[in-house]
Amino acid sequence: LVPNSQMLERVVVNWTLVDQNFRTSVRVGVVYGSPVQLVKDLLWQAADEQDETLKEPGPMVVFEDFGDNALIFDVYFWCTMTGQRELRAIMGDRRFRIEEYLNDNDIVIAFPKRDVHL
Repeated sequence: LVPNSQMLERVVVNWTLVDQNFRTSVRVGVVYGSPVQLVKDLLWQAADEQDETLKEPGPMVVFEDFGDNALIFDVYFWCTMTGQRELRAIMGDRRFRIEEYLNDNDIVIAFPKRDVHL
């Protein structure tokens, strides 16, 4: 938090505009009963193996929540990018790789389930 008085009295530097290193995340939900440690390892591997991912600080996988329809994981990673378009491409590549790894290990990405009674 930056007090208003400092915003008015001092020079404020927005580091996100200066630095090309950017932290982002990808969220994925897997079905209940999935091996959570294997999911964590696969998500970490998918984030770490890409050239754009910074090794320091390295990727981090968080078992975020027991959702209504899925076990929710967030993958946080730092990458180097020069624009929004490049960031979207990097995140898309991560999602392709995550889907491939989970499929190869017979882990199902969850989707919302709705029961409709008439």
